[in-house]
Amino acid sequence: MAQPKDTGAEKSETPPGITPAARTMDRLGRWVIAVGGVGVILVVLGILAFVLREAYPLFLSPAPATIVNSHTVDRSQDQRPLAAGADPYREVAYLVRPEGIDFIRLATGETIRRERDDVFQERRVVSVYPSPTDGYLGLGMSDGYIAVARVNYRVTYPEGRRFVTPELDIQGNVALDRKGEPVTRVAYRNDGERRSTAAGITASGRLLMAGMMRKRGLLGGGKLETFTYDLTAELDGRPTSVLVDGNGRHILAGTDRGEVYCWDVTDLKAPPPLVQRIRASDRAITALAFVLGDVSVVVGDSGGHVSTWFPVRGPDSSVFASFRKIHAFRSHRTAVSAIAPSARDKQFLTGSAGGRVMLHHMTSAQTFFSVAIGSIVTGLTFAPKADGFLCLDGDGRLNHYRLSNPHPEVTFKTLFGKVWYEGYAEPEFVWQSTGGTDEFEPKLSIIPLAYGTAKGTFYAMFFALPLAVLAAIYTSEFAHPRVRNVVKPTVELMASLPSVILGFLGGLWLAPLLDRQVVGVLLLLPTVALTIISASWIWSRLPGRLKNRLPGPEVFYVLVSLLGIWLALVLGPWMEGALWGGNFQRWLADSADTRYDQRNCLVVGFAMGFAVIPIIYTICEDALTSVPSHLRAGSLALGATPWQTAVRVVLPTASPGIFSATMIGFGRAVGETMIVLMATGNTPIMDWSIFNGMRTMSANIAVEIPEAPHEGTLYRILFLTGVLLAAVTFVVNTLAEIVRQRLRERYSRI
Repeated sequence: MAQPKDTGAEKSETPPGITPAARTMDRLGRWVIAVGGVGVILVVLGILAFVLREAYPLFLSPAPATIVNSHTVDRSQDQRPLAAGADPYREVAYLVRPEGIDFIRLATGETIRRERDDVFQERRVVSVYPSPTDGYLGLGMSDGYIAVARVNYRVTYPEGRRFVTPELDIQGNVALDRKGEPVTRVAYRNDGERRSTAAGITASGRLLMAGMMRKRGLLGGGKLETFTYDLTAELDGRPTSVLVDGNGRHILAGTDRGEVYCWDVTDLKAPPPLVQRIRASDRAITALAFVLGDVSVVVGDSGGHVSTWFPVRGPDSSVFASFRKIHAFRSHRTAVSAIAPSARDKQFLTGSAGGRVMLHHMTSAQTFFSVAIGSIVTGLTFAPKADGFLCLDGDGRLNHYRLSNPHPEVTFKTLFGKVWYEGYAEPEFVWQSTGGTDEFEPKLSIIPLAYGTAKGTFYAMFFALPLAVLAAIYTSEFAHPRVRNVVKPTVELMASLPSVILGFLGGLWLAPLLDRQVVGVLLLLPTVALTIISASWIWSRLPGRLKNRLPGPEVFYVLVSLLGIWLALVLGPWMEGALWGGNFQRWLADSADTRYDQRNCLVVGFAMGFAVIPIIYTICEDALTSVPSHLRAGSLALGATPWQTAVRVVLPTASPGIFSATMIGFGRAVGETMIVLMATGNTPIMDWSIFNGMRTMSANIAVEIPEAPHEGTLYRILFLTGVLLAAVTFVVNTLAEIVRQRLRERYSRI
């Protein structure tokens, strides 16, 4: 049987003439490209995983409080501790007893030292007010005096080991009640300079205050003056709790009728006026405490209800801001017996007569957990670093708890909703990550940043998109090939300019120029458009012989455009003087209630638009040029004009490419950092005015990340911002690709 002739066509997988070396290089190239592509994908996924890992802890619930140790410290009923506190490392604690102050080791309960100074002789401590921030203790004594002490901790490192040594400084006595009644409730604050204020409730229910002020002496020091006042007559009910703010300018007192009174004690030489009376509860007020910053007040009552109040200045409150109830928290089942604010943030602890301790955060209005102690909570103290707390109970035990709640201020609402911050008249979206004092509360709403990103992108695209698309249509459909060969490389060369250079020029050259010629710049669009339309009408009426002697239409329109720009800049100052009294910016502020910021959205529109134009133009021009020429020829053969052909045939056919160019330009504008950073004021405001600046999400990351504490709340929120930017870009690109594919399917049938 005859075998089929072998032609050799199936012996080789590659075309004839390809050498083995070429085949090897081809395979090697495919492997390198494949490995490189997979590597890029893995790197991008790794970066995304890292960013997600850094942002994810923001939304984790705090770990439950765990008890470290518990010591029985009540030697007898009459020596039960009244208050406790610890050093920043939670190694040494102090106990305020009726007979004095003891220092113990928290780990073992061993007593280090007992302080029985002369100030404790022949009298007893009845009540204690521990200042949460400066270590001062106000001690209400059994003879009507208030003793002032301060606890310090000296930290040394002998042989490389940390050793904490407690120090007690008894600073003096304040005569509160001349009748000598025991001070059952006490509050004391020192402003750190020349003034201190004390207030107390005596055993018979009188509310007294004492203010001390040291006069300035010629050689330093000076005479100490003390002013005492009885505030009982102004109360409607029996006082149950008392509070003094950090500067000693206001005194608050709660009563058994659920009211809170506030006195202004700024002037110590005159009886303090009662400035406000608040109905805070239907039950007796059992505990009061200031949150960090001494603005917001935590109110606890006999029904176990917990709420926070702070002054809000209304339209008619020009002298004193009125306290308003802002948040209500999870209630205890029994009376609130103790409140302990944190010295680091707006967290606070509440303890109840039923033996439960709860952790709350004022601004986010969260209650994180509840811990059962077993018996009535008689004393609570937050650790200085907010990483633990001490609790004294009715059984004479000192309970030491460990606490981990690194991001208490973060909730979905605080990031994306309106929050009522201290000092604000109503809930608002606010971004303000840092302040001038330790009491400052970070305000971390992402909405102003997203708003600024949308605003900057809108004005950049408003400037860039029409210019880029129309320029692409002109060079593709109407310009002479020689003009196109010059214009397209020139525009593409614009894309090579670094954004930092554009931001530098926008901030230092363009912004002052626009500041001087703002009216002329606003006249550019109508003036240039009217000039070109008028010139086109004149050009169409010229005889052909004259047109042939003039330069080509490209040169003609360039000259006309320059003429329009010159007219706008000339008419600007004249119109400003005729309509706005020579000062357009002042008119904006007085009549339109709009402030003109030198680095505003006009600058961003020009600078960032200049960066976006090359991308949009290049892709649009390529899409228009790739439209088959037979479509143009068919349209022209049917009698359509070149303009009708461009608009009704070429433009729809190239619409998928134009849409892709728009989306790519949009993504470029959304992610732009340096231009926005340098050409705007970076103020996170929510205002669509073109005369104001903004702060975008990407620029905010560049501004804040150098100062953000590692793994702190601000640090993680900046990573969350990056995740949101990536998500927005992904969603927009996905939708854009879907739309592009549908447009392509629709117009590919032509």
